[in-house]
Amino acid sequence: MKRYRWTLGVFASIFIILLGFVIPINHGASSDERVVVDYTLNLYSTPDCFDTAGFTNNIDEATYGDVEDHVRFLPESNCTALELKTTKGPLWYAWFL
Repeated sequence: MKRYRWTLGVFASIFIILLGFVIPINHGASSDERVVVDYTLNLYSTPDCFDTAGFTNNIDEATYGDVEDHVRFLPESNCTALELKTTKGPLWYAWFL
């Protein structure tokens, strides 16, 4: 009887691990990621891309979730768009990569 429980446990573990490679989810920047917003140009930038942004003095700090909800704000450059890119992939990739 104990051997069957052990075998069942191994098969259940393998099944759960395989499901992690099959279940697709969206992963990328979280909604509380910090961004710099320029209200004059209606653009936003990540802190890593801010040095090349060329913003005016009318800037503020916000979260990506706040900026994403507004239609008027656009990413400042490809650098910002790539850093905040959301991709679809397996569950294990989102957790461990």
